[in-house]
Amino acid sequence: MKRLLFMLVLVSVGLSAYSQSRGKMMPVTTSSKKALSLYNQAVRYYDAVNIDKAVETFNDALGEDPDLFMANYQLALYYLMNESPDNFRRYSNTAINCKARLSEGEELLKEALVRLRNGSVDVTDLGRKLVDMYPGDPASYNHLISFQSISGEIEEMVETILKAISVSGDPAPFYNQLGYAYLNLKQEEKAEEAFDKYIGLDPKNPNVYDSKGDYFMYVKQYDKAYESYMKAHSIDPSFSEEKARMAQQLYEQEKGRRLQVIPM
Repeated sequence: MKRLLFMLVLVSVGLSAYSQSRGKMMPVTTSSKKALSLYNQAVRYYDAVNIDKAVETFNDALGEDPDLFMANYQLALYYLMNESPDNFRRYSNTAINCKARLSEGEELLKEALVRLRNGSVDVTDLGRKLVDMYPGDPASYNHLISFQSISGEIEEMVETILKAISVSGDPAPFYNQLGYAYLNLKQEEKAEEAFDKYIGLDPKNPNVYDSKGDYFMYVKQYDKAYESYMKAHSIDPSFSEEKARMAQQLYEQEKGRRLQVIPM
């Protein structure tokens, strides 16, 4: 899951190129100002867990600059984690063969893709190097979190998320990740606290209620799951309808009576 938000500055990397930077943020280089703007928007969609729009907008950015390493990298990781090997190979190949002069941080991410393409999931050392290079950049923590997720280092991932929360100006997405990490560790109370914090920080985002619905499904409170999914659906009709129907079905199977439903 991929979440960067930087200021725009002009730098020289052989050709004139644009890079995102703010203090010790990791630069993201591209030959196109418009591509960078689209890339930033795609990341904002990703943060809000509007995945379809994020993928679409990353591809729009590549339409402006096919050699934009970070857009290819983000899509490669997305397809790897969503078990689409053909798309992973496509975008990772383009990223690895990028002709742009990459920043030091981007070179680390390129090395991660090389290892992943070779079948190794041992990439967390690269993520830790990135965090050491950019300890004030929430994006560096996100990359490490992704690598820890791939390698199954859930307890270590929780530590990384907590550190990210402490440096992020917008910690809401990290609380979402924290909730799911705690569920993986079967720490339900901590998971609920994290999801509730997520809701409090971003109450207009339908995904906060979708995530809380997932929590209720996990603890088998299917009626509450239904209500939470439907709240997400009421904010954005593209969210949670199938999940709500599943929660309704499970409730009725367990209780032997109909759930009083909110009309869809």
